[in-house]
Amino acid sequence: MATIKCITYSDNADGWTSFWDYQPDFMIGLSNVFYSWYNGSLYKHNSSTSNRGNFYVIYDFPSTIKTIFNEDSASTKMFKTLSLDSTSPWTATMLTDLDTNGSIPSSQYVEKEGGWYAYIRANSATSNSPNLLSTQGIGNATSAGGSTATFSFIITTNLAVGDRVFFNNAFVGTIASATTNTITVTGGTFPGGVGYVYVVKNSIAESFGLRGYYMEVNLSVLSTSEVELFSISSSLFKSYI
Repeated sequence: MATIKCITYSDNADGWTSFWDYQPDFMIGLSNVFYSWYNGSLYKHNSSTSNRGNFYVIYDFPSTIKTIFNEDSASTKMFKTLSLDSTSPWTATMLTDLDTNGSIPSSQYVEKEGGWYAYIRANSATSNSPNLLSTQGIGNATSAGGSTATFSFIITTNLAVGDRVFFNNAFVGTIASATTNTITVTGGTFPGGVGYVYVVKNSIAESFGLRGYYMEVNLSVLSTSEVELFSISSSLFKSYI
C-alpha cells in the first residue's frame, strides 16, 4: 500500500502540491469536507478528533518534506548545521552531490528560543575518502613494520587515539599511541617498507558536516498530534579544498 500514492491538486497554487500514502477506493468532496471509502467503509478526512498521519484506523504514516540548499551554486560548501523553526524536531537525512551523506535523529536537536538546532554529522565514521575533511595526511614513513611507522620529521598533524591509519591507501589499524615522529597502531600491522601514511578521523564525532555544491534534505516526523514547520535553514561556509 505504501508504494502507491495519491496526489493533491491545489486550485490556489494552480499545481500539484502533495503526495499521500493512503490508497482509497473512492473519494469525494462535499460541503468543504473531504471523504473517502476504503474496504466498504466511509472515512472523513482532516478530522480534529482523529490522530494525525493515521488513515483507515490501521495505517500510520510519517509526514515528509524534501528541500534543497543551493545557495551560491557554483561554489563548494561545507554544510555544518540544520535549524528548524518548528513545533517539534524532525528526523533529517542529507545527501550532497559529492556523495557525502549524513543524518540527524530527532533526539539530537537542542531547543533554543522556540527553534530546534543540531550539527550535521556524516553517516559513516570509517570512510577513507580523500575528499573529506576528516582525512588528514601525515607524510612518507622512512620505515614501517609491525605496529609502528617512523618518520624523518616531526609530525604536525593533530592525531588522536582511535584515528584510522592508512599506509599506501590500505587500512592498517587505529592509532594506539604516537610520539613526535612515530605512530603505533592496534588492530593491524604495517606491511613493511616505505610509503605514504594518512589518517581518517571519526567524522561523526568530529562533526565536520557535509561537503558539496548543494545539499538535499529529507525531513520526516511521525506524530499523532499536530506538528507545524515554518522554516528550515543551514549554516554553511565556502570550502577551499
